[in-house]
Amino acid sequence: MKKLVLPLLLGVSAFAALPSQAATPTAKPTTFDRKAYSIDHKKFVLPNGLTLLVHTDKSVPVVGVNMWYHVGSRNEKRGKTGFAHLFEHFFFNGSENYPHGFREAMDDLGANNRNGTTNTDRTNFFEDVPVSALERTLFLESDRMGFLGNYISKEMLERERGVVQNEKRQGENQPYGRVRLEVSAKMYPYSHPYSWSTIGSMEDLQAASLDDIKEWYRTYYGPNNAVISLAGDITPERAYELVNKYFGAIPPGPPLPRTEKWIPQLDRNIRDEMEDHVPQVRIYRSWHVSSWRDADTQRLNLLAAVLAGSKSARLDKRLVYEKGLATNVSAYVNDAELGGTFNLIATVKPGADASEVEREMDRVLADLLDKGPTAAELQRVKTRELADFSRSLERVGGFGGRSDVLAESMTYGGKPDAYLDRLELFATSTPADVKLAANRWLRAHHYTMTVAPMPKLAAVKSTLDRKKLPSLGDAPDVSFPALQRAQLKNGLKVVLLERHSAPIVNVALAVDAGAASDTTARAGAASLALDLLDKGSKTRDAFALNDALENLGARLSTATTQDLSLVRLQGTSANLASSLNLMADAALAPAFPQDQFTLSKGRRIAQIGQEKANPNSLALRLVPGVLYGQEHAYGKPASGFEGSVQGITRDDLAAWHAAWFKPGSATIVVTGDTTMARLLPALEASFGRWQGGSAPAKKMATVPATAGKRLILVDKPDAPQSTIVATHVSLAYGQPEDLAMEPVMANFGGIATSRLNRNLRLDKHWSYGTSARLSEVRGQRPFIVVAPVQTDKTIEAMKEVQKELRGVAGERPLVGTEYESIMRNMTARLPGRFATLDALESAALSTVNQGLADDYWNRYALSVRALTPAQLGGASGKFIKPDEVVWMVIGDLRKIEAGVRSLGWGEVSVVDVDGKPLR
Repeated sequence: MKKLVLPLLLGVSAFAALPSQAATPTAKPTTFDRKAYSIDHKKFVLPNGLTLLVHTDKSVPVVGVNMWYHVGSRNEKRGKTGFAHLFEHFFFNGSENYPHGFREAMDDLGANNRNGTTNTDRTNFFEDVPVSALERTLFLESDRMGFLGNYISKEMLERERGVVQNEKRQGENQPYGRVRLEVSAKMYPYSHPYSWSTIGSMEDLQAASLDDIKEWYRTYYGPNNAVISLAGDITPERAYELVNKYFGAIPPGPPLPRTEKWIPQLDRNIRDEMEDHVPQVRIYRSWHVSSWRDADTQRLNLLAAVLAGSKSARLDKRLVYEKGLATNVSAYVNDAELGGTFNLIATVKPGADASEVEREMDRVLADLLDKGPTAAELQRVKTRELADFSRSLERVGGFGGRSDVLAESMTYGGKPDAYLDRLELFATSTPADVKLAANRWLRAHHYTMTVAPMPKLAAVKSTLDRKKLPSLGDAPDVSFPALQRAQLKNGLKVVLLERHSAPIVNVALAVDAGAASDTTARAGAASLALDLLDKGSKTRDAFALNDALENLGARLSTATTQDLSLVRLQGTSANLASSLNLMADAALAPAFPQDQFTLSKGRRIAQIGQEKANPNSLALRLVPGVLYGQEHAYGKPASGFEGSVQGITRDDLAAWHAAWFKPGSATIVVTGDTTMARLLPALEASFGRWQGGSAPAKKMATVPATAGKRLILVDKPDAPQSTIVATHVSLAYGQPEDLAMEPVMANFGGIATSRLNRNLRLDKHWSYGTSARLSEVRGQRPFIVVAPVQTDKTIEAMKEVQKELRGVAGERPLVGTEYESIMRNMTARLPGRFATLDALESAALSTVNQGLADDYWNRYALSVRALTPAQLGGASGKFIKPDEVVWMVIGDLRKIEAGVRSLGWGEVSVVDVDGKPLR
């Protein structure tokens, strides 16, 4: 969804306000090739007012479905808030003619990239489905549009109230989770619809009657207040036929008055302070600015990117890299429909003076307002952002995909190609344009409302039998590119997966190191070294490297898994050779400059503090040491410990890099628009000079099963939730049952309708969401369940988790309709699984790390479809051992400790956030 952060206003009067009317526009410096970014589409409007947008792309047998309703929290009023978000939840509970739940339906259809979101201005639902499942998907979408009102019951209202309450608790239980609610009330007048949070008031939801809820539904969810956008393997004619068939008979809703703009004016600088359970001081600063439709919004987006978001951005460079006062800064425009906000956020480095951070922010901004950005700055920003936009168009659905872009443009801009107007403004704005817009939006704002007559609307007659579900077509075949291998003269292995649907390329250098290469004394060194690879090489400093990459439309990033150290490049095929040269320079010849090392180490220590403040992150920090012991390769968190990071020197990182970055222990994985004939010469030219043989072995001793039950408690005073963890060491990769564990884990804790989530969220509404996973590491894998629950249900929830563990391990086999449902989900999702280069890259990296056969992914779909209930049962009993589980609970021990101890589940110990015993 669009960002809804409404940051704390810290004042704007230091800069003089200009009149709100636009000055004489400057000449556009360049032309903008609209065709290069155009999404071909066809628009239809049904007689009942529903707008249909269709984009055809037959490269993958999948259709992205985006359903946008032009209703959000702005349509609510004081005393009746939270209705829009509550209805997002209702829409997943089934409908009059399909009373089985939308999540279950999507699981059966194999939908990917699916979700529903609510913001101030709209509610949207989206899913990518195999083309064979499109007709049923449209039936289901139409049924919840037209046939949900009579299905909503008092029981459903009570259940979803409980789920929303847990969602609110979980949000407020995060560091800085209370900021949005506090700030929105101060930024906006009491009567402004942006002054309350999208999730709403619990008091308002508790007071809402069933009649209130149904009246809201009848008012805002009619076809004349909606846009449905389809992108993928579908023709406009077929799309119109299906949409008219299922949506055409739904009556329109009432005409809706619509406020076009409401941009408040602040009459003074406002400053507030609040205290919360957070690890660092963070400064939020916001100004009211133009709305989604306004030209100035795109110029302010340019301004935000000049200020923050890359190493060369002015605030990043000054506060993070030069002064070392902040660990992170950001700038963005929340381009909402009634009016936006321009936001700066700075996270103060521990020990730094927050007031000095503010003074530096003021100096940087004042200079930019006085002189404007440079042409070179704007060009880098434009190149980077337009490249990112092109990459987002690789997807047909999901956030930022083609169906989403068209739906947003139609809903907010009144036409499907409104995004092109915004892109053109972005691409052609001059430094003078940006300077004018920046100065224009300091104080002065205005409000306008336009009311237009509604056309006469009517439903068409239909003989459709809505009691009969449309049949599913045959599942389409799954295609996976041939995995090609080669090797450079220095021993560096090369893997290529070709895909030529877009002129883009992904490159991943996978070095066999990862967090498993860390010693206990220097835990965190591997990831810290990777963090510094883009901070300067022996030939380029961090800013020169960043500028060179942006000039090529490329992006460099790093990641550290347990087994691998990854350097990733995203670029264009036209600039591949030049981009590879920059990638090799960063990866093979890092300078580890002392100033950047000092800054990165400070940020890492701050990051560890943030991980300890977040219950889920804290659990994942503690589990490795509990399961493996700190001397084991998998026994330490990838970020390290404060003490170990504090002791790391620049020379330690250089020594780590020299020892582990060896061509004989590395593979370079390339996916996208290139061929082996073009690739190998470019790789030899860039990576061929790399010498040095192979890396050392890791400490991978076999870990025995847990002897006797253990229960670990961690105190988090005043926490509104308890985070329950159940974990044990399972089997290493390479078992015959590995594949069977995928549907087992998905059904147990990996999807929205999993056993765990259905029990604790959907049935009991004690939790907003749970998870369970069997981590994909090369050695013995950790099995881990994480279940945040409301504090007063901690003991009961632990018993339910234990029951589910015993069930999946054998007491409740995965058979019958449950087996059929998860297998439909697994197989129906297959066509869209490899739709992006990131997905292909991930599969190839799994092949490299786990030693899979080259044709594993080509055979994957057939292997999944052949799995039997007996195979799933045998796998779950082999991998999941309830009697070996170590339990951990993070919460307010004043309220839960006695109850947890009364369970009698074994030895109980209380540890601090570093895992050190307290009692």
